[in-house]
Amino acid sequence: MKVKINKLNPENEFEYFLIEMVEMNRKKAKDYAVDNAANQNFYDSAYQLGLPGGHSCETLIATKQARLRVLLPNHWNAVGGPVNEGIEDTLLDRAIYSVIALTIWNEDGYNSEKG
Repeated sequence: MKVKINKLNPENEFEYFLIEMVEMNRKKAKDYAVDNAANQNFYDSAYQLGLPGGHSCETLIATKQARLRVLLPNHWNAVGGPVNEGIEDTLLDRAIYSVIALTIWNEDGYNSEKG
């Protein structure tokens, strides 16, 4: 993997959210990563369902989508904001799970033969 970007610019809105994603993922990894295996919890949860590891991310992405279907109309109809996780947090989580899915893809973690 070649990386040409040395530094992200927090003044750029897109890059600001990339920084937010990295920071949030690092915090969660401290809680959930097992023995420096950042994706192990995704493999473990998928294993419990008899699925390859990548499907765990797909389920979490689908859960975030379902939450957005509820949160967005409430936001636009001024019913009130969410009590727990807001729209921006949900969107960030969904983006992070998508990147994690890419890392699992690169580990061949969608392969049903590997589990």
